[in-house]
Amino acid sequence: MMYEINMILSGIWLQFRQIGLYWVSGLVAGSLVSVFLSENIITKMLKLGSGKAAFLPLLASSLLGIVSPLCMYGTVPIIAALGKKGLPHYLLASFMVSSILLNPNIFLFTFALGSSLAIMRFLLCLLSGFLAGLLILLFFANKELFSFEKFTNSKDDETAAKNKTFFKDLFKALRITFPYLLIGITLSTLFERYVDPSFISGFFGERQGLGVLFATTISIPLYVCGGGTIPLIRAWMHAGMGTGEVMAFMLSGPALKINNISAVKMILGTKNFLLYLLYCILFAVLSGWIIEFSLKLIYNN
Repeated sequence: MMYEINMILSGIWLQFRQIGLYWVSGLVAGSLVSVFLSENIITKMLKLGSGKAAFLPLLASSLLGIVSPLCMYGTVPIIAALGKKGLPHYLLASFMVSSILLNPNIFLFTFALGSSLAIMRFLLCLLSGFLAGLLILLFFANKELFSFEKFTNSKDDETAAKNKTFFKDLFKALRITFPYLLIGITLSTLFERYVDPSFISGFFGERQGLGVLFATTISIPLYVCGGGTIPLIRAWMHAGMGTGEVMAFMLSGPALKINNISAVKMILGTKNFLLYLLYCILFAVLSGWIIEFSLKLIYNN
């Protein structure tokens, strides 16, 4: 019994040493942006609304969404403030979708899975925000998608933002994310020690297109915190989870996790919220399938 406990603890420590640096560097980068660049992000978003060409503002708004280090409940008030100041809804949608999918913390942490996966995740999240805004511009240009009636400017929020410091923000991020990271590392250690790799390869690698659908489905209950899922994904990849399946999981997870969708529903309403869910699921699945198909063509040639 003690031998098994020691082996599990050794595995947890080994994984933490392997990925801990990526986790800390992501939190540091996120806190730097949150404290020193948040106001600049809002200012740049407002400037985008005055532009005439749609392509570059859409791309820029999607990029600013990724740069924004806030969780969805932090992003929603920013979207409400920007919407009340007249920023077009297609830019708000672009910013919102990419902000949900990725932030500086998770982007840097994803390098623990390999640089190619991290860059692929960044590009797909950027594309997802851009495409969401473009679809709204093309098909919902004359409709009001967002409702901000529930949001008012809070003096407490403004005071908290002014009193925010780098170290306060960093320690808060460490405190919030560490339990999820520890849970993820513990689960992945137990998985690697007690689960036969063929179990995972049977669900993913050997099922081709169905593996992408399965990865999208299980991301909904399992994606609680982005940082906590990285160790699990890492273990699954070693057991045979394909790149397309990994990407489908990482695209659908943050978009569909309970905390995020409840915040999104507050500002979209039921009908538009259902369209958001449909878009996120389709984008994740199609992206996974395209990646899997492309990789097969490359390796077969």
